[in-house]
Amino acid sequence: MGVPQKAVAWIKPEEYLALEQTSTTKHEYLDGVIYAWQGFVPEAMAGGSRAHNQVIQNLVVGLRASLKPGGCQVYASDVRLRVAAGRAYFYPDVAVTCSPGESAAAAGQASEFSRPCVIFEVLSDSTEAFDRGEKFEAYRHIPTLEEYVLVASRERRVEVFRRTSGWIGQSTQSGSFRLESLDVTLALGPIFEGLE
Repeated sequence: MGVPQKAVAWIKPEEYLALEQTSTTKHEYLDGVIYAWQGFVPEAMAGGSRAHNQVIQNLVVGLRASLKPGGCQVYASDVRLRVAAGRAYFYPDVAVTCSPGESAAAAGQASEFSRPCVIFEVLSDSTEAFDRGEKFEAYRHIPTLEEYVLVASRERRVEVFRRTSGWIGQSTQSGSFRLESLDVTLALGPIFEGLE
């Protein structure tokens, strides 16, 4: 992905949503600013690397295999996440929602969700600072979010930030990691399977 760039003009949330309805590409939005991943707006997020895509696929497969049927919905990066009453809109690499209303909405082909319990971002050199900084700050305002997971494919490392009285992070490069909110343990090997 390219270097994240901010738009030069402030835009209202409804203007952003109108743009997304007619656009053939995805844009992220935070506090009146559209974030593009390839030059300046109106260009949009560039395609990710094969490694990035492989890790996303592996996460989705691992999560779906580990979750109880019918209880939670796993979304990949094509479904938009609405944060803080329209203050921000993102396309997380992977997210899980276990909220009954959103699982039912999934059957109706809704284009966005707002109540994730876990969000995964696969890091790249160009987006890591944004994923750790402004994006994580916005995600902290989601009341249902219990865990935020950063996946570094190059280092084959996973960091899990868990909501407690604050946000506590734990990093691992071997074995497995636990998602308390889902009562699931995922092994690192399958997440990084298929990488060169």
